[in-house]
Amino acid sequence: MMTLFAICFFVGLVLTVLVTFFGGDFFEFHADHGAAHGHGGPSFFNLSSILASLTVFGGIGYMLNQVGMTSSLLILLIAIGAGLFVGWLFFLLYAKVIYKHDHSMKESDFDLSGQLGKLSVPINGKGTGEMMFVMHGTTRSISVRSENGESIPKGTKVVVLRMNNGIATVTRFSQ
Repeated sequence: MMTLFAICFFVGLVLTVLVTFFGGDFFEFHADHGAAHGHGGPSFFNLSSILASLTVFGGIGYMLNQVGMTSSLLILLIAIGAGLFVGWLFFLLYAKVIYKHDHSMKESDFDLSGQLGKLSVPINGKGTGEMMFVMHGTTRSISVRSENGESIPKGTKVVVLRMNNGIATVTRFSQ
């Protein structure tokens, strides 16, 4: 039992240090609810919570063994309880402090439907052109195709109708 606790503690500790220095948002479990892929909130099963639980489970179990507790079942239950409690505290920290202020990339930031822009490269028939537009204070460009396969000259104001494989389908903008 001591070996299990020691391994859990050291694996949790080493992985925590690695995640601290190299990041670890790549490992988070999310349920797919069949809707858009936006996140409704942080998952309890995030890497920080899991590693905190693992480290505390191993550390508490090892310490209780070292201080002379003899009941393996009681040591295991206390270590599991302590690990889950600390994992829950880390989840609260993540959910209430860190995730709350996370305004990184969201899918809605990339939904260009209704975006107004101006052609910088004309659309010739069923070919593609390029549209310049301003989003979040930055001028950007994207490949565009006309809705009806019509030619649209350079400098024409257009509006994005939908996106398909990274190419926006546009139509002339009429005021």
